[in-house]
Amino acid sequence: MIEAVLFDLDGLMADSEPLAEWAWRQVLARYGQQWEREISHQILGLRVADSARLICQRFQLPISPAQAAAERDRLFLAAVPERLRARPGLQPLLDELVARRLPLGVATSGHRRYVALALETLGLTDRFHAVVTGEDVLHGKPAPDIYLLAAQRLGVAPQRCMALEDAPLGLAAAHAAGMLCVAVPNAHTAGGDFSAAAHVFPSLDAVRLTLDSLLNPNARSDDD
Repeated sequence: MIEAVLFDLDGLMADSEPLAEWAWRQVLARYGQQWEREISHQILGLRVADSARLICQRFQLPISPAQAAAERDRLFLAAVPERLRARPGLQPLLDELVARRLPLGVATSGHRRYVALALETLGLTDRFHAVVTGEDVLHGKPAPDIYLLAAQRLGVAPQRCMALEDAPLGLAAAHAAGMLCVAVPNAHTAGGDFSAAAHVFPSLDAVRLTLDSLLNPNARSDDD
């Protein structure tokens, strides 16, 4: 039986990826560079610091990755309270999981300042029993560290956890942690490789409607 559920944040609970891309576009424009769609796919699920290193190297920016990340964060964090929205179906899914008395956790590559702001903006601060950010571990996704620490904080074995992810990088992390992996791709990640997922759903509502079979390994799922 599944005893706990772990949520990715960006792209899964929060429709944050367009906002993050907007902030990076602003940073690049200052240095005469234009965003490339390929970069969007490469940084999905990465920590900001890791994304900044990749972007600085790709575009040969005349600033350090730390400076690039700081410029991005200044723009991004200022916009979050007004522009960040929850993904469709999130609240009903959380309500159902709470009704089932399952411990809930967040396992995200985001840094603490953003994660706290995002959860507050979405009204989710009190929904989760454990929150693990990219700053809490040595290795970010696709390493399993974030998910393993989240399971540890919930007091549940990783094999008893279900992880919800929107992107292949996060899915790889949850899979490496030994969890039941459920993918819910969005418009930005739909073309990715989700072969590591036990199930792939078109929406969070679809996850909610299939919870009985997802949480009970002896029940048959009709989504495949």
